[in-house]
Amino acid sequence: MPTIFYPDRFGASYEDTGGDGEKHKIEMPVIPELEGLIRARQQYGWGAQTDYFDHPNCVAFSRSGTETQPGCVVIMSNGDAGEKTVAMGEAYAGKVWRDYLANREETITADEQGNAVFICNAGSGSVWVVAE
Repeated sequence: MPTIFYPDRFGASYEDTGGDGEKHKIEMPVIPELEGLIRARQQYGWGAQTDYFDHPNCVAFSRSGTETQPGCVVIMSNGDAGEKTVAMGEAYAGKVWRDYLANREETITADEQGNAVFICNAGSGSVWVVAE
């Protein structure tokens, strides 16, 4: 069960005493993408999860969806732009995918087996969902 902390969503600013005995100002900014990630998980985070942890700087996981709830593909990179070939299965054959978090027109189309190459920008993450 993922946990969202108050400062992640609303930010926080305070002073605290450090291990050195000195007062330090602590700034925890709001994570602007968090609202979209919460909505994406509620709407598309269904079904079995498959991990693609085969690279030290670019990882992905897919959620297969269920008969009544959609799945998604999440890809993240803490380095260069990344890509992963993900096998979603024949139920996703020919489906067109869009990046839920991005304001871009770019789409990805799965092949006849439901496989597709999903991408993310450098130092970023993308949540790919079937376009409606």
